[in-house]
Amino acid sequence: MASPLINQSDPIASINLIHDELESFKKNVDIFFLVVMGSIVFFLQAGFAFYESGSVRSKNVTNVLFLNYMDTSIGSLFYLLCGYALAFGEGNGFCGTRYFALVGLPFDKMAHCFFQYTFAATATTIVKSSLHERSSMTAYFTSIMLLSGITYPIVSHWAWSPVGWLAQLGYRDFAGSGVVHAMGGSAGLAAALMTGPRTGRFEKNGNCNPIQPHSIPQVTLGAFIFLFGAIAFNAGSNLTISKSKDGAVISLVCLNTLICVASATATSLLYQRYFTASGRTVKNWNIVNMLNGSFTGMVVICAGCDQYPPWASLVVGCLGYFAFLLVFKAMQRFQIDDATNSVPVQLGGGYFGVIGAAIFGSDGIILSPSKSSAYVLLVNVFGGAVIAIFSFLSVLFLYVILRYFNLHRVTEREEKIGLDLALHNQAAYHMEDDKIERIISVESISRRSTAKVQPANSPYRLRRMTSEPHIQAW
Repeated sequence: MASPLINQSDPIASINLIHDELESFKKNVDIFFLVVMGSIVFFLQAGFAFYESGSVRSKNVTNVLFLNYMDTSIGSLFYLLCGYALAFGEGNGFCGTRYFALVGLPFDKMAHCFFQYTFAATATTIVKSSLHERSSMTAYFTSIMLLSGITYPIVSHWAWSPVGWLAQLGYRDFAGSGVVHAMGGSAGLAAALMTGPRTGRFEKNGNCNPIQPHSIPQVTLGAFIFLFGAIAFNAGSNLTISKSKDGAVISLVCLNTLICVASATATSLLYQRYFTASGRTVKNWNIVNMLNGSFTGMVVICAGCDQYPPWASLVVGCLGYFAFLLVFKAMQRFQIDDATNSVPVQLGGGYFGVIGAAIFGSDGIILSPSKSSAYVLLVNVFGGAVIAIFSFLSVLFLYVILRYFNLHRVTEREEKIGLDLALHNQAAYHMEDDKIERIISVESISRRSTAKVQPANSPYRLRRMTSEPHIQAW
């Protein structure tokens, strides 16, 4: 039986028809690829919810989960209303000027719009992560509107739109080390600086009081989801899967992502264990410190994951962790509080990732030294700095206004009570009826302390260890 696409009396028409059907199939495959990758990247929001809610104290968990879910609603509305138009609409070198509220957006671009929204959601979530346990709802809502509707779209237009001025200069950032991560990290730095630290986080003499995560299982589950999403984040940045070299590029991207994360994770673990005072003295293997390195690896690989030979991914992951440490130490030095260490991970790792792509890439200054590779390095250093400065200043301007009207953070009383009850009247965890109501005295007994506690009826004794080392996250 002859194929319905073959017209034996007119073979030229049959060939044209087959060609059209093949092109339509390839386009549909690319659309499906973006939808699947975008859905996995969107699942990063679940990772953020687990990681951030586990990183804060138990009295602020409901607030963290509330803010994470609001990212998917308020952030998406503003990105679809004006963000995508500014980012990828037809326009000039600074921003796009078409497709506001998706008016006139062709159907074959809708998958691209969905995929790019998931990147915007990631960028805006980064900023919120640094402000937990003391940020006001007004500050949160206004910053999400600004970042998802204006700041991130303009930055992504500069670098990823064909007419963007950074793209015209030759700026290279395959999956967003600078556009997504350095942008979010620098915006988060401005917000954390203007919001101020949590009560009791720093002492007057400059000492830092660690606030430990309340749930290591939640933190670790979030980390696994991050890695799952990071692979799709980078692979999806290829945008197509139907071209002849797409399979090779995507395979390299996935492998490089895994290698870089493993390298940064091992570096952070070994550094904390053998090169810090707490690690050498207590001889502990700290999981939170290890995960900081893992997250940095996910960030630093983005810019050059399509160009690195595998050995370069290992080197970039190792060096990227020290970029994280540099920002982390500076923030402690200047008493800038970050509830989840998102700023040093995103800003330090992101900016170094942009530089690393121009140094270690297949056509970078090490493997292919030339004037053109030196030029790309210069452009990436400059472009990453411009992105960071623009993002920092845009959020700084917003917080100047918020601070003027005293809308930037909750009151000290609300902070002490916990935002779950102060803002939502919904505790994340409910105790049993016979819960401990108050501590009436504390006795020191050798290496243990005994607290006499009084529940509803009769007193009983609660024993807890006090000699466990208090390890500061590096």
